[in-house]
Amino acid sequence: MLLTKGRPLDAHLARMLTSPRQCRCCGATFAQLLSLSCDRPDICSEDMEVEDNSAVLATRGDILTEDFCRLGDLRFVRAVLAIPLNGTRGEEFILGTWASLSRDDFDAYLDLFEMRETDKLGDRPAWLANAIPPDLAVPAGCMLEMRPGGQYPELKVTEQNHPLYPLQKDGAELEELLELLYAYGHDLPSLVYDA
Repeated sequence: MLLTKGRPLDAHLARMLTSPRQCRCCGATFAQLLSLSCDRPDICSEDMEVEDNSAVLATRGDILTEDFCRLGDLRFVRAVLAIPLNGTRGEEFILGTWASLSRDDFDAYLDLFEMRETDKLGDRPAWLANAIPPDLAVPAGCMLEMRPGGQYPELKVTEQNHPLYPLQKDGAELEELLELLYAYGHDLPSLVYDA
């Protein structure tokens, strides 16, 4: 039995955090820390092909790679947005997202990316480039915090009226996490209960 602050951890949350399971609706496998990942900024067309990261340097115009996106004058980098899970020992729900940056910040990030030294940039203003939750089309103002060792930068929501702000600041309860997963179409019984 997992304990947190001397109390037993909710059995469903403990299972979601410690054992792999597969969502019956989409086939996604969840193991240990839960996460969702957006494969592109929302503004990017679904038919745009994902290219290798090296293409961002070699190709002019619009491009989508594993970690970068350039659409007209818009610039995006892959980032993470972490939501602490209440009632755990520091576990977080990780959202793989995209951040919209200024052109200058994007170019500076790109220059340091291969050397895994993007943390030298410090924090940068950015916008969350994905609708989270999915029915909310309002962009969120954020701070993009660079992290060492080539890790993806972390988005911290700064816009206090956005629904992600209190979740990131105060943590999410199991019910809030399940609502978020359900909003993305995941089959909750397969994530929570034994098959």
